[in-house]
Amino acid sequence: MLSVRVEAYAGASYPERPTAVWWQGQRLDVTQVLRSWRTPDGLHFLVEIERIGRVELIYHYQDDGWKIEE
Repeated sequence: MLSVRVEAYAGASYPERPTAVWWQGQRLDVTQVLRSWRTPDGLHFLVEIERIGRVELIYHYQDDGWKIEE
């Protein structure tokens, strides 16, 4: 799992859904959120990202940070 910078939509709470990922100095759009779920550690999102494909983004509550798992 790698740390990654993520832009996310925040309506009533943060994060409601990821909208973009910064990967190797480039901003890549999240083209589709396929699934989301909550665990004791954080929020998980199965997403499609342009030029990368399908990955899992995880927002960890304790460190207020994002990780990516391919």
